[in-house]
Amino acid sequence: MNNNYFVTPQWLCEHLNDENIVIIDASAPMPTQSIDYQQKWLENHIPGAQFFDLDKIASHQTNLPHMLPEPETFQQAVNAMGISEHHQVVIYDQGNMFSAPRAWWTFKIFGAQNIRILTGGLQGWQQAGYPTEAGEVSRQPQVFTIDFAPERIVSRQQILASLHADAAVQVIDARAEDRFQAKVPEPRPGLRMGHIPGSKNVPWTALLENGSYKSPENIEQIFRQQEVDLNQPIIASCGSGMTAAVLVLGLDMIGCKKTGLYDGSWAEWGADDSLPLEK
Repeated sequence: MNNNYFVTPQWLCEHLNDENIVIIDASAPMPTQSIDYQQKWLENHIPGAQFFDLDKIASHQTNLPHMLPEPETFQQAVNAMGISEHHQVVIYDQGNMFSAPRAWWTFKIFGAQNIRILTGGLQGWQQAGYPTEAGEVSRQPQVFTIDFAPERIVSRQQILASLHADAAVQVIDARAEDRFQAKVPEPRPGLRMGHIPGSKNVPWTALLENGSYKSPENIEQIFRQQEVDLNQPIIASCGSGMTAAVLVLGLDMIGCKKTGLYDGSWAEWGADDSLPLEK
């Protein structure tokens, strides 16, 4: 296991009461689901874990889902959760690694230094026989000092510009192959079928096995098999900016730091008939 990115249930159990550790549940529903994960957290969570709602701690200046919040919105939320940039934040989701990387990316964008994801998530924690609790959780408020990295966030205009001018920039789409190739409708109504011209497909699930990331060697091989040049800039995209973060984390694990995330992703691109697409 790469200890720069992950902790095991055993490790977390042994450090559960460490003063410097803050645990957050960042579970979020897939686009076809209508699950209230905040309610599920309230009923059952790792002791001391707070709920980090990726749909509420988000930008509300747009109708696109769970877009990155403005720095002040993020700061206000994590201050209230008792998190500073110096805390070790341990993130988990239900166990499928769908949303924990998005929370990891969000914290990194705003300058957090010490972020880990719990392998196996809540499911792995419970399978290991460790306890859970129910009810609200609160901590003493803290001050999180923002160190914002806006260059890691990519806009529609930047994608368009790269299509016309910068052949070195690669767009990698994390959606399932059938969606990428326009063989099945998008789960969100009203979106066109297809993909950004010239983009390559690395489904987010290809990087995972049983809710954990594959080895860096396997991850590198997966990208290379899709003819991704790991020495050139990479922009990750997906359906709504959620699983693109799975790719960004995987790329980070293999030493690719020149990555951006197209936050609007297909929820934005697929809704705009004026933008080009391929099928």
